[in-house]
Amino acid sequence: MSSSDHSFQMLEHPFPIETPISFKMFTVEGSFQEHAHNFYEIIYISEGKGTLFIHKDSLPFEEGDLFFIPIGMPHLLKAESSPSAVPLQMMNCMFQTELLAPQYEPKNELDREFDAIAQFFRQSEDWLRYQDQGGELARIMYSMNFAVNSQSPGFHYKLYICLLDLLNTLYRLQQFSLLSRPDKWVDPVAFTIEYIQVHYRDPLKMEEFCQWLSISPRHLQRKFKETTGYTYTQMLQQIRIQKSCELLISTDRSIQHIADEVGIHDMKYFYRLFKTSCGLTPLHFRQHHARTK
Repeated sequence: MSSSDHSFQMLEHPFPIETPISFKMFTVEGSFQEHAHNFYEIIYISEGKGTLFIHKDSLPFEEGDLFFIPIGMPHLLKAESSPSAVPLQMMNCMFQTELLAPQYEPKNELDREFDAIAQFFRQSEDWLRYQDQGGELARIMYSMNFAVNSQSPGFHYKLYICLLDLLNTLYRLQQFSLLSRPDKWVDPVAFTIEYIQVHYRDPLKMEEFCQWLSISPRHLQRKFKETTGYTYTQMLQQIRIQKSCELLISTDRSIQHIADEVGIHDMKYFYRLFKTSCGLTPLHFRQHHARTK
């Protein structure tokens, strides 16, 4: 059985007036009708077991599982039906697309950091699954539930802060999940390069990366230098400059915007690094490429 075997309907949701976030906690009996919607949904399983049919996948779930469901993806949730089954209890956070809208000219560092996170979820075309570790996801979801139940002044703002916390946590967990791939043990240098090429905008620090890779920073640095001729930081900067060159050629974005896009927010440092690597300033590089087309 999969969700693709059935027709589905697009469901609307009555968001509170001028509030792009909605949260509810409820008990599920049986199954929901297969549906999709034009907003984002996060489902957290607080008790019980069941199966989520989504796209072409059938996903058994249990307490502590969390799912991020993108816009327009059909899904059907079914509770476990055995006589001894614990009632299925779940928390739903729904939010509208405006919260992840791109910021073409981020105003400050907070905007830049959130835009990187928003871009990840905005561009996600598939469902994402997380398993709570240490109760971190539960803490955020129960904080949202408390805010809704309290109805105290400013509780909508509390929901917004909790959602930012949740998205940031999921974004980090998604980065860490890449580190479970078995091929990292075969060639940690190749894995490190692949990781930097994906996460050059906001990568883990060298020490954090090695901790998740279960490898000594000294050992990885030595192997990395022997293989590539660069340190971890030097490779990161080379990839950032490579990406900035691609953006200078293929877009008309401002140089400051491009520097932000590749994760360098100090413009003096960006200019110095770019010229050292390319022999030209970013502007001269763009002009030179335009003349040679």
